[in-house]
Formats: sequence, C-alpha cells, structure tokens
Amino acid sequence: MTSSAHLPSNLPTYWPPVDCSQASFVAANATLLGDVILEVGASVWYGAVIRGDVVSIRVGASSNVQDGAILHGDPGEPLVLEELVTVGHRAVIHSAYVERGCLVGIGATILNGVRVGAGSIIGAGALVTKDVPARSLVLGVPGKVVRPLSEEEVLDLLDHARKYERLARVHAGTGSDLGFQEPASEA
Repeated sequence: MTSSAHLPSNLPTYWPPVDCSQASFVAANATLLGDVILEVGASVWYGAVIRGDVVSIRVGASSNVQDGAILHGDPGEPLVLEELVTVGHRAVIHSAYVERGCLVGIGATILNGVRVGAGSIIGAGALVTKDVPARSLVLGVPGKVVRPLSEEEVLDLLDHARKYERLARVHAGTGSDLGFQEPASEA
C-alpha cells in the first residue's frame, strides 16, 4: 500500500506517495507525505502525522507511531527512529534521532538535534532539549535524567514494541494476536 490515500485531497501531488508496503499497519486517517521511509513491521496509528516535506523521516523496523503523534523536522536535520521504538499518543518529535528500543511517552516532545540513547524512556509530557544517554529515564520540563533503567526495564521496552506490532496486524486485518492480552488458560 502507498500513502496516497493518506494525503488530504487538496494537496498538490508534489511529493510521490510514501511506500507503506513493508508496514504492518497504517491507519486510514494517518497523514504521511514527503521523504518518509517505513521499515518492515512499522505501524502508524490513527490521526498520526509524519510530514517529510522538508526533511527525511525514517521509522525503523517494528517501531510504532501512535495516535495523534507528530513527526516533522527542519532542512538538514533528518528525523530517525531506529527499530523497536514506541512513540506514544500525541508525542511530538522534531528533527531528532531516537535509538533502538526507546519509548517516547504520551505527550512528550523531543526537539531538534537531540539524540536519545538506546533503551531509554522519555516520560509522559517531558520536553527534551538535550541528548539523553542510553538506558535513561527522563522526566519533566525541561527533561532531566532521573535514573538509569535496569536490564529488565530495557527488555520490557523491546517487548512492548513487539506487542504493538502484533496489535497492528489485527488492525490491518492480517493477524489475530492482540499482543497485549495473555493467552487464555485452559481449565
């Protein structure tokens, strides 16, 4: 599938359609345009906007961009989400680099030039303006590292992204594993 169905009808056809063929799910009301790459198993949820009209944006394998999130950037400052990244509802990421296995919490904002180290959590509502070391929990406005994450917490982040990939397949009509539900036990 391509994103031509995801463009508002009044936009000029300046940008070619985004290739969504490797994605596990792209919601019909998500907006994707410009230089956007969705890698294998990525998902883009309801009302999300990924606008690569002035900069390239890459959504890594098995990463998810949840409802209402916005990804955009400035010329010369690409936006990259590596694999297994979870971008929470209404989060904003602008010309930043988010490494493998991070979780960007609900309503968090990551600004230009920031690099978020692998296996980190950006807490809900945080405003991140400086680089984040790997395996960090960042909270607040402005965002500050409050503690390192344990190995178990980092592994949970990877598992969380994989659960979203399974759930995405259900939304796409290509799977039946809801991801977040435990299998029914037999009595």
